[in-house]
Amino acid sequence: MSGFVGRHLINFLNTELEATCVGVTRTPLDTPNTICCELTDYDQVEKTIKETRPSHIFHVAGSFSNNFETDFRNNVLTSKNILDATVKHKYNTRIMLMGSAAEYGEISDSDNPVTEQQPLNPLSVYGWSKAAQSLLAPLYANQYGLEVMIARTFNLFGNGLSEKLFVGRVEKQILGMQAGTNKQIKVGSLDSQRDYIDIEQACKMYLTIATKGVAGEAYNVGSGTATSMRQVLHNMLRRHNLDISVVDESPQNGTTNEVSTIYADVRKITALTLPTL
Repeated sequence: MSGFVGRHLINFLNTELEATCVGVTRTPLDTPNTICCELTDYDQVEKTIKETRPSHIFHVAGSFSNNFETDFRNNVLTSKNILDATVKHKYNTRIMLMGSAAEYGEISDSDNPVTEQQPLNPLSVYGWSKAAQSLLAPLYANQYGLEVMIARTFNLFGNGLSEKLFVGRVEKQILGMQAGTNKQIKVGSLDSQRDYIDIEQACKMYLTIATKGVAGEAYNVGSGTATSMRQVLHNMLRRHNLDISVVDESPQNGTTNEVSTIYADVRKITALTLPTL
């Protein structure tokens, strides 16, 4: 619950639901309804699930280091531990695993908007680890009857995002300009287009998937529209009364293996209705 999605999601659930929501962290926190559990350790996961007997699990923890061992451990192994522990205790727990648009990888313009039936073709280690995580859902649904679904999330928007993501990097540099520690905002190419969804709207979709999703299925979580990175940047600058002249746009400031345009087909998720637990 200490990550960007975890913080927002547990606040959303506490506001929307009457049920008790428990957050899991790697390090002890002096916070109510918080459990310390190392998700890569099966014994700790099994103990936590046995003690809490959860009706729903939102597994939004993970990493996008693009280091194979790190992302495999934090994305695939943690998911397998949760699924195995739930199978062991035969709980009727509904589980949402956090997927990513990075699973789709390279697509052509004609593939947009991307449906959940699009073949997975990740370009990065992170994308591969999320694809491997996603494939656990139909496996455990078919073999064990587990109610597990995938929330295949596109680009999130909100304050406090990781600096590894475009919005988070820009936000940090804007704060630096306001503090006087830097005089420019450095970005890579702004020509690509992405599907951005506000974190609060994404949380509503996560709840919908966890309560109404079909076992073994993946659901795109996005806005269903493409927004240029340039427009995203302009919107952020405008909110902080900054001019585009402070921006240094250079390909060397960006990352490699970028997909030019990708946005979600969201008909599958919008077909579900938002319920209450």
